[in-house]
Amino acid sequence: MINTDGKIKIMVADDQGLILHSLVTLLNEVEDFEVIGSAQNGVVLLQLLEENKPDVIIIDINMPKMSGIEVTKIIDGKMPWIKIIALSMYSHPQYIKEMLRHGAKGFLSKNCLPHELFEAIHAVNDGKTYLDKHCSDIIIHNFSQVKPDFRTNLQSITAREIEIIRALADGMATREIAEKLFISDKTVERHKTNILKKLELRNTAQLVKVAVEQGILIQ
Repeated sequence: MINTDGKIKIMVADDQGLILHSLVTLLNEVEDFEVIGSAQNGVVLLQLLEENKPDVIIIDINMPKMSGIEVTKIIDGKMPWIKIIALSMYSHPQYIKEMLRHGAKGFLSKNCLPHELFEAIHAVNDGKTYLDKHCSDIIIHNFSQVKPDFRTNLQSITAREIEIIRALADGMATREIAEKLFISDKTVERHKTNILKKLELRNTAQLVKVAVEQGILIQ
């Protein structure tokens, strides 16, 4: 859906009224964001989607009547172009796994900073996958937890490649990674290619998804 005013259209769903109001107020203060709807449960959110089509939805996981996971699955099946970000106080591995499996493109803890939420919105709107630092650490740090049939490939990953994976999981673009690690764009791309080849994956989104599914998580 093309927005003529250039703003990213956002909907927010959270069963806690104060948090919902705060999020709407916070997001509307950002110049290129526009909140076009809010709901305190998944049923109302789906009703809003009958007439309004946002670019991004920010959704809590634990809501009455219908969970964020159930809503995400429905939206991904009917309107896959809408990008969904989970914003939850629960960052248990199972929640991350289920949200990503059912179509979410981002996952953030409610303890995240505003700039992380803003970065996540821009990242998923651009077609990237975004996890905040806490969720990224859950995926990256626990390589020892992976299943045996995946461990051999992971053992070939170098320290530098782990840095690249962390940055990719954080939603950073090639240029940003290059600047952060003081290397060239071409070197970053070469590392990305090598990582995907070693793990037999096709793209960054698949890397994050497979990492979650294979149990590369801190318990």
